[in-house]
Amino acid sequence: MEKASTSIRSRSRRPAADLAAALLDAAAVEFAAHGFEGASTRRIAERAGAHQPQINYHFASKEQLWRATVDRLFALLVVPDVAAAPDPASAFAAGVERFLQVSASHPALNRIVNQEATAPSSRLDWLVATHLRPLHRLVAAAWADVRASGAGADLPADEVWELVTTYGALRFANAPMLALLEIPSGTEPADAAEHARRVLSVLGLAPAPGSRPGRR
Repeated sequence: MEKASTSIRSRSRRPAADLAAALLDAAAVEFAAHGFEGASTRRIAERAGAHQPQINYHFASKEQLWRATVDRLFALLVVPDVAAAPDPASAFAAGVERFLQVSASHPALNRIVNQEATAPSSRLDWLVATHLRPLHRLVAAAWADVRASGAGADLPADEVWELVTTYGALRFANAPMLALLEIPSGTEPADAAEHARRVLSVLGLAPAPGSRPGRR
């Protein structure tokens, strides 16, 4: 009984910011694995070492928790300003490498996107309007700068988007399936670097200067 009471007190003493971060980490795993409808706030609280009512204290609803989780994952992406770069091709390559590093280390990002991408919903509308459409436009404008500089393969921007987000990122999101097919799909930084080189090769680009070679 004393042990249980101590556990409850330790949970209560956690700083609010730490608890909110733990809830978002747990929510990313849960939403990625089960989708919005199948995700359980009880399991999220348990994974975060919290009580279920504490979710309601930090987030007004399950959907607000989902949106905050998605916002936090997309915030990990850093899109280089290709237009201002002296070498647009190298800046674009650096952006692809960064995206694939995040995709490898945080596969929940693309798993959550895939969970929502298969059917119309208010969440998909929000996801596209808030994150995917602005990112798609940035990629299209950046690719136009790459092509104008004389670099890159003769591919339309939409095809570049699909190559990076599907052939590129889904390798890590779909790792459990690929493992059953005996297709290597590791998530270590070197795996992301190696895969980024393959993606960049299809795009007709070299790795950004300073990129570390991957290991097999």
